[in-house]
Amino acid sequence: MSFTPISATQWEVGSGQTYNTIQSAIDNANTLDNDVINVHSGIYAEDVIVNKILTLQANTGDDVEIQPVNTGFTVVNDGTGDGGGSTIDGFNINNSPTGTGVNISAENCTVKNNQITGGTTGILALANNTLIKNNVITNVLNNSVQVGRTSIINDSGTPKKISVNPNNCKVENNQIRGGLTGIAVVGDNAMITGNEISQTQERGISLFGCNPIISGNKIRDMVGGGSKAGIQLATINFTGTTGLTITGNTLSNINSTNDTALGIDAFAMTMNDTLDSILILGNTISNLYGIGKATALSIVALALNGPISTIEVMENTINNVTSQGVNSTSTAISEVAMGFKDDNGTYNNTTMADKLIISKNKITSINSEDENGTSKGISFVQLCTANSSISENNVSNFRANMMAVGISSVDVDYTTFQSNITINNNTITDLTANNITSGIESINLGNSNIIHNNVFRLNSAKTKYLVDLSILQGNAIINGNNLEGTGTGEGIAVNGNHNTINYNRIVNFQHNIQNINFTELMEFSQSQTLPTDEQIREYILSKNGTYVNGTYINITEENVTAIINGYHKLIDGIDSIPSNTTAPYNWYGTNSDPGSDKFLKGNGTLDYSPWLVLNVNADPSTINVGQTSTITADVYRDSAGGDHSANASMYFSGPQVTFTTNLGNVGSKSVVALWASGAASAILRADEGAGLATVTAGDYQVVQTFVTILAASNTSPSAANAANTVGMQSTGIPVNGLILAILMVISGLILYKRD
Repeated sequence: MSFTPISATQWEVGSGQTYNTIQSAIDNANTLDNDVINVHSGIYAEDVIVNKILTLQANTGDDVEIQPVNTGFTVVNDGTGDGGGSTIDGFNINNSPTGTGVNISAENCTVKNNQITGGTTGILALANNTLIKNNVITNVLNNSVQVGRTSIINDSGTPKKISVNPNNCKVENNQIRGGLTGIAVVGDNAMITGNEISQTQERGISLFGCNPIISGNKIRDMVGGGSKAGIQLATINFTGTTGLTITGNTLSNINSTNDTALGIDAFAMTMNDTLDSILILGNTISNLYGIGKATALSIVALALNGPISTIEVMENTINNVTSQGVNSTSTAISEVAMGFKDDNGTYNNTTMADKLIISKNKITSINSEDENGTSKGISFVQLCTANSSISENNVSNFRANMMAVGISSVDVDYTTFQSNITINNNTITDLTANNITSGIESINLGNSNIIHNNVFRLNSAKTKYLVDLSILQGNAIINGNNLEGTGTGEGIAVNGNHNTINYNRIVNFQHNIQNINFTELMEFSQSQTLPTDEQIREYILSKNGTYVNGTYINITEENVTAIINGYHKLIDGIDSIPSNTTAPYNWYGTNSDPGSDKFLKGNGTLDYSPWLVLNVNADPSTINVGQTSTITADVYRDSAGGDHSANASMYFSGPQVTFTTNLGNVGSKSVVALWASGAASAILRADEGAGLATVTAGDYQVVQTFVTILAASNTSPSAANAANTVGMQSTGIPVNGLILAILMVISGLILYKRD
């Protein structure tokens, strides 16, 4: 006995074909599962119901137009049959004004290569494992692609929420123009990749579900009224884990004319389980405009009674983010990581985060120039126990009316006070604001390591290039930073019991280092002064005889005095906490004592001696015409004669030392070289004849050395040079708070000035 496999049958539809309509071909009893319905050129005024496993395709090269009354293709799994596993391929669907192009409610279906125009929805998928690929969808009223949905219905007069959450759906390489949202997904494990979306009114991609992957999409030209978001998602799981991946997307020209604008906006939450990896990598966001707020990339992670695994925000490029309006804010990257542990239903303790990284992002042109406008590069808030890193980011060219900040970090671990933040190898340049600029601000209940950052050209009435508060049990280590000011402001401002500041370049400031007290910190970071006693009095009395939350306010003079005294007890007590700073071995641009007036001790101690001094030497110091000598400047010695060359890896790098010579050349008569771990080199070439070359090295302080140049000897120049020349030193840059959430809500005293 032998068995012959049964092959699928292809049924032809069209003028002169076996069937005149698509529906008649499907409904015929001879049409079986896995058959092919091949449709030839023509206009088909049909609403097609698919209840068998079929491939419905436009004949190769033909123009097949569907003109439905309600829905072009509906693939069902119901009492009439199961169309699960079907494919809709290559049709041109012209929707009615209220229609849908394709509606899938059976699993494992594919919708590909179709052109869908108009209607309310382009493609609606309400079943697992749907593949939506290579479709062109234009000018729908609502969502071009919708996977899953949530709706509210009235059940016997009572509102009831109905959710359909299909899993494992893929939306790939579609071209979408117009509508409210390009791709809207409700469901888990969705993959949204390679789509091109333009001219949507509200969202490019919107998602609600666990463990999505959104990669390689292009979203552009979202312009008009209302809030705008390129990619907006919430991934929430109350019973298990979740995470998300957003990589390689390009977002451009997202512009709200009257509301907020967001590039990528992500929220992730778990309860009683691990919050899995959140990866936001290699995205490009440019030309984002909003009214009141414009944020290129926002991540909020919340783990309740469970740890956070990893949050990586890396290698993103953000350019030209602008907000307009009074009190507006423009931000390139905003990240909030929160982990709370249940303590009898109160969540009073923090949980753990394994790895929080913001690295290798390039941020330029963040602007907020209207009244009280603020521009921020990286804003990081950590409310959990973690080892965090903000590293190798390039931040430049901000303009703001009130405040411009390169990197701001707040780390509050109020359970163990042992969180560690490392801010290293970042470059921050050209921030301008009318009132306040700061390059790096770090407030930490644990330990801060701020190392090997370069900060230049901050311009404002008040400026502090690097601010760190690590109080209570915290230690602040500030090493190897290169800070060059404009003659005003402070290089480093710290508050804490254990501040160590070594091997930094701190030049051209009014004050090199400052112990800052809490009051000045609040005034600086909040860009407004704390109220005077008289202002407090006026504010309190303004509430007398009024109702607040239904309570009549009757304030006596004794009440006013008690409130003012309590306010002073709080503020004065905090300001009386000393800040103790050890700061020897820094380069201040002078070999002489920089002077105590360059250091603000405040209420504490600040030891800056001995300081580093600049030296220069030539090797060799005698050469013949045609030979070279290596000129090396370094700050490895201190003013007391100590040698720190063994600690070169801890030193600063970057701009800059100027070398000059009166004889020969160092790259003409003058050359600028970068510091590399506390040293810089140039090559003197003896190409102008014999004599004594005076070679200088200058970094505010100028020092000199001498090279004797002899007439040419019989020894060949190349051989002599090989014997006498030391190679140039490598110039590579080394790889190597407490926000006491003091909510001073003393009858609204601190914020009263905004009323």
